[in-house]
Amino acid sequence: MNGPHAKTLLVVLVGVIPLLVAGAGVASFLLLRAGYGLLIGALVPFAALIVVVVAVAVALSRAAGGTEKNRDESRRGR
Repeated sequence: MNGPHAKTLLVVLVGVIPLLVAGAGVASFLLLRAGYGLLIGALVPFAALIVVVVAVAVALSRAAGGTEKNRDESRRGR
């Protein structure tokens, strides 16, 4: 296998997600302290968190080996 091991990437994902959640919490707190309403203070960090988590998961999924079709073709020697 040329790429990083899948379990290593899973550990990276499990380690990064709590940091992202904490960052969204801090951003929410700061937005609320700055005087923005509950709608902005709660939804903007949450929406940004979802987008970033999906992007990280897709990037790690591609690093782990891509799609099932690509893995099957590589096993056959193509």
